[in-house]
Amino acid sequence: MVSRILSYVFFLIAVALLGVAGYGYYQSTDGPGAAFDETDRAFVGLKIGENVVTFRLHNPTRHAVRVVGVSYC
Repeated sequence: MVSRILSYVFFLIAVALLGVAGYGYYQSTDGPGAAFDETDRAFVGLKIGENVVTFRLHNPTRHAVRVVGVSYC
């Protein structure tokens, strides 16, 4: 009898913790998932040919962000 009550209690605790984890994962965030820092750059003095331009990518959220699109000019 006691083991049956304990199993129900642990089951309810597990369901509650799963609900808390789901809420934490799907809560809304303010703003985009990733943002580039220092986007207002002036590219004066670049010569014709291959140039390397580096941007810092900042992710303020707890979610992983996939970066797609590396381009060469």
